[in-house]
Amino acid sequence: MNFYKNAFVAILILFQTGFYTQIIAQSSTSSPYSHYGIGDLSVISNSRTRAMGSIGFAMRSYYNIFPQNPASYSSFDTLSFVFDGGMQANFSTLQTGLITADASNAGLSYLYFGFPVTPWLRTSFGAMPYSSIGYKVYDEITDPFLGRIRNVYEGDGGVNLFYLGNAFRISKNFSAGFNAYYLSGKLQKSRILSYPDSTYILNTRVKDITYIGDLNFSAGLQYYTNVGKNTQLTLGLVYGHSKSLNAKKETLVETLLGGIGGGYEAYKDTISYETGIKGNVKLPLTLGGGFSIEKADNWLIGADFEYGFWEDFLIFSKADSLKNSYRISAGFEFTPNNTSISKYWQKIKYRGGFKFNKTYLDLKNNQINDFGITFGVGLPLKRLATTINMGAEIGSRGTLENDLIKDSYFRLFLGISITERWFIKRKYD
Repeated sequence: MNFYKNAFVAILILFQTGFYTQIIAQSSTSSPYSHYGIGDLSVISNSRTRAMGSIGFAMRSYYNIFPQNPASYSSFDTLSFVFDGGMQANFSTLQTGLITADASNAGLSYLYFGFPVTPWLRTSFGAMPYSSIGYKVYDEITDPFLGRIRNVYEGDGGVNLFYLGNAFRISKNFSAGFNAYYLSGKLQKSRILSYPDSTYILNTRVKDITYIGDLNFSAGLQYYTNVGKNTQLTLGLVYGHSKSLNAKKETLVETLLGGIGGGYEAYKDTISYETGIKGNVKLPLTLGGGFSIEKADNWLIGADFEYGFWEDFLIFSKADSLKNSYRISAGFEFTPNNTSISKYWQKIKYRGGFKFNKTYLDLKNNQINDFGITFGVGLPLKRLATTINMGAEIGSRGTLENDLIKDSYFRLFLGISITERWFIKRKYD
């Protein structure tokens, strides 16, 4: 048992180190579409449900944590501590009508913890990326007098989410919960205007950096009841609060030599510099609902629907031409025979699903769609309440129409869920 506890602590340290390295050092996306709004929105999920289309509003389990609906925390065992952590690798092929480029990145995607507080109260806390920005785009035209004029657009950063949630049972079949979370991050966007054919015109760079740091909350309900022998139906509802987050911005306009493609850069003069500009970033109201039907230790099916009012989004009192969005996802899990005498492959949890997301991006009269299929497995460890979750997602976002970009992606995710009974006095060790 001591060996297992030491291994548990080592895993936590490894995940925590990887998570903060990701927050400080890199963006978790490589897409020009992350230029808009507050970037690419991350999936609030875990490695189990990522393989099931990222469902979660109506998921409940002793052994997993589902921050999508805080009412799910009420399912934690009264004597157990739950840990859930995961990593993700992304591989993308970006296409236009003329060129193709590949991009990749990897990092930790979430850390969740859950435990009982009282016989009627359960608590969870954790951290995950909320959005990310990461792109570099070159655009070049030719002027008959000035020659080539090149614009370089570059973005980096993102917003991280740290949450503390509680859940309690209202009655035998109802649970309610809420997440209080802190959103914090830096959104950095810049543009360099250059004239490659002229030695007399300096390059000009405009850089905007927005700092976000504020509290928000979400709330959820779940209803669950037996609909057959060892079969449970769960319905879930989630409300995401619309909030104007406190933010600050700084803007720098300067002339320089070089600075293209991360190469040699020589600062020449500052045209203007403003710092400490106070404002707000208004996040929209989101509503979601879902269902799941589960036969214990055998199978589960479920589906989610979520709607976001992104037309209300504002950043420093300016709109960003965003549209209201929605997401549909569905998935399943199947375990052939989870008994003590079953062969190991029969205890493996096999998963699959799909998602369709009409995103908040509306470019050249095209609202960008995102479609993907998911699959994976859950590998239980013998004699331990621990599962290794592995999966993949294949999908595409965008279109080649109207000179837009098609992003074809392949994502791998790996996670571990650990349930440890900490509150039992053992006779033997």
